[in-house]
Amino acid sequence: MMPLRVVVAEDEPLPRASLRRLLAAHPNVEIVGEAEQGIEAQALIESVRPDVAILDIRMPERDGIDVAASVLTTLEEPPAIVFVTAFDEYAVRAFDLHAVDYLLKPIDAEHLGRALSRVMARIAARRSALTPALGGLDPALLAVLEQLRVERALPGRFAVRDAKGGTYWVKAADIDWVDAQSNYVRLHAKGQQHLVRDTMKAFIQKLSPTRFVRIHRSAIVNVDFIQRVEPYVHGEQVVTLRDGTRLRTSRLHGAGLDRLLR
Repeated sequence: MMPLRVVVAEDEPLPRASLRRLLAAHPNVEIVGEAEQGIEAQALIESVRPDVAILDIRMPERDGIDVAASVLTTLEEPPAIVFVTAFDEYAVRAFDLHAVDYLLKPIDAEHLGRALSRVMARIAARRSALTPALGGLDPALLAVLEQLRVERALPGRFAVRDAKGGTYWVKAADIDWVDAQSNYVRLHAKGQQHLVRDTMKAFIQKLSPTRFVRIHRSAIVNVDFIQRVEPYVHGEQVVTLRDGTRLRTSRLHGAGLDRLLR
C-alpha cells in the first residue's frame, strides 16, 4: 500500500510536536503538511489532497468541525477524518455513537496506531476491486458533524437565582434529572435542587440529545446517571438513577429512552 499521506491541524505546539513524533514511528505514514488554525488547515487540505486529516476540534478562526464539514462536501475525494480533542463529553459520545475516529489528549502511541489501522483498512476497502470508487461522503461522519454543530450551540450551564437575588450557575453535565414544577423546571444536580423558570418542552431543547431524554411529560433524565431500567406494566418502564431516585416512563416518551440505550 502507498504511504498514508497525512495533514496535521493542531494549534498547540506541544500536542502538534507529539503527533509529529508519534506519526514518524509509522514507516507507512508521510506527513504532507501541518496547520495551526482552521482556515490554514482547510486551504492545506484542498491543496495537497491528503489521505487523512487529523483535526483538532478547537482551533482559532475555524474549528475542526467546520473544516471537516467543508472538505467533505467540496472535495470529490475527501480525506478520512480523525478528530483530536481534550475531554469533551458531548463530542466523545457523538463519536462513539457513530463509530467516528478520534484521539483524546494527551495522545499516546497505542490509540494513534489503532486509529491509523482503522483508517487504512477503510481506505484499502474503498480502493479494492469490490468498491472502486474512492469518492463519496461517509454518512456516519456527516451525521456526527451535524450533531456536534447542534450541541456546540447548546448552553453549557444554566443561570439560577438564589433567595438573596444573586445568580449562580449549574452545569448541564452535572444535572441528574429534571422535573416540572408549575411554571418552573427543577434541576436535580449533585444532591441539590435548583429552580429555573422554563417549560419542560423548551428546556429539553437546550439539552444535549445524546445525553438527555424526556421519559415522561414531567421528567427528563441524564442517561449517564441511569443505574437500572426495569419493565413495568402496559409497556412502561421504571428507571432507577444512581442516587436511588425511581422514575416511571410513559408510553408516549419511553421510545426516546430505548433509542439512547441501544
